[in-house]
Amino acid sequence: MRIVAKAAASGTLVLAAVGAAAQSPQVAKPVSADSVTFFGIVDLALSYGTGSIASLTQLASGRSSTSRWGVRGYEDLGGGLAAGFWLEGQINADTGGTGTSNFNNQPDGTINALFGRRSTVSLIDLWGELRLGRDFTSLFRNRDDVDPFSTTGVGANLADVLSIDGPTATRASNMVGYFLPPSLGGFFGEAQYFMGENTNVSGLPNVNGLLNVNADDGDGYAGRVGWASGGLAVAVAGSRTRFARTVTSGDIDAYSIAASYDFQVVKLSAGYYHDEVKQLLPLTATGYLVGAVVPLGLTQFKMSYSSYGTDAAGDPRADKIAAGVVYSFSKRTSAYGTYAYLRNRGGASYTLNGSITAPDSHSSGFDIGLKHSF
Repeated sequence: MRIVAKAAASGTLVLAAVGAAAQSPQVAKPVSADSVTFFGIVDLALSYGTGSIASLTQLASGRSSTSRWGVRGYEDLGGGLAAGFWLEGQINADTGGTGTSNFNNQPDGTINALFGRRSTVSLIDLWGELRLGRDFTSLFRNRDDVDPFSTTGVGANLADVLSIDGPTATRASNMVGYFLPPSLGGFFGEAQYFMGENTNVSGLPNVNGLLNVNADDGDGYAGRVGWASGGLAVAVAGSRTRFARTVTSGDIDAYSIAASYDFQVVKLSAGYYHDEVKQLLPLTATGYLVGAVVPLGLTQFKMSYSSYGTDAAGDPRADKIAAGVVYSFSKRTSAYGTYAYLRNRGGASYTLNGSITAPDSHSSGFDIGLKHSF
């Protein structure tokens, strides 16, 4: 349940309850011309992972959907113009802690944050939405939209879990974004520019300058365009984040293609991902995913196969098979279970759920949990 505060004609504050709705790139449609909505998810699971060296059992937060809380609002400004805001933070429900953010889109910019998942303000009209603040990047949406496990938990898309795309792989701070309106016959798109906000000394070059060698770190741009009609959805996305070129860093270029088709009895999805870090010895990674979701009454069955690897020495790569089930007690409460098996090759030693495994060995794990939305 979501508690919505609405301004009544008398100027008093009226509370109304509305059902939970899925988050979308656009500002959520309000229940009235002016509204403020409080919402969230609490998700906890018994999580287990094992490898050839060590295993781990834990109570973990957000293994089906990230535990979160937030508040969003919408105001009709008249003449087809509206304003909105969205503040959303992670909850580590197993400990009561909060999540993190990155204030400069760089490895050294991680901080504890109350609203690290999203903090934006928007202007919306018939021409689309202008959005300012911290938000998901276009590239992440192309990984998340086709993953049956929503890039969360032991079954999550390996192209997301192992991504080499750096601090802006999922979100970016200091962002200016534009979203096409939802009235273009199924076409959708977004464009984003984000800033590392580094000092740039006047008169010195930005490339190989003694004082400006890192002036562009964390600056970047991303975009996505697609089409959805009936059961079919297709999208392409790309991004670049700028970093000074060193042995371990450089500009990060990435692109992806994602598609899904909902046959009603089963929804099939697929994605291809290509990432490159242009360091002194460039590092390239490729990945892909195929997935399916089968609804059956109050139950959903999920399955996926994902793979991700780089061209580093030995061509390390991991492949994962995941299967899960979700049972909905109501629109707001569900129980779930997911099992995954990961195989390493090329010297890789990736693991599941905090376990430890030797190179070229396997890892497996499961999540059994309960999720409640409000």
